[in-house]
Amino acid sequence: MRSLLLQGLGNWLADFAMTQTEAAKVLAVTQARVSDTKRGKISSFSLDLLVRLAARAGLNPNARVIDV
Repeated sequence: MRSLLLQGLGNWLADFAMTQTEAAKVLAVTQARVSDTKRGKISSFSLDLLVRLAARAGLNPNARVIDV
């Protein structure tokens, strides 16, 4: 789940022509956190933070419980 969210954020960052500083303002984090996102440093992010960042980016994250 974390990897999918991080990948989605990475794609969002690649799709929009904005600087890391501009992206940091949109996501309400530091530029260093945006850099960690772009580099795929998954260990730096909790699931909760990734969900919040994805929501701030307008990615509409959601999860479904699958009965197995």
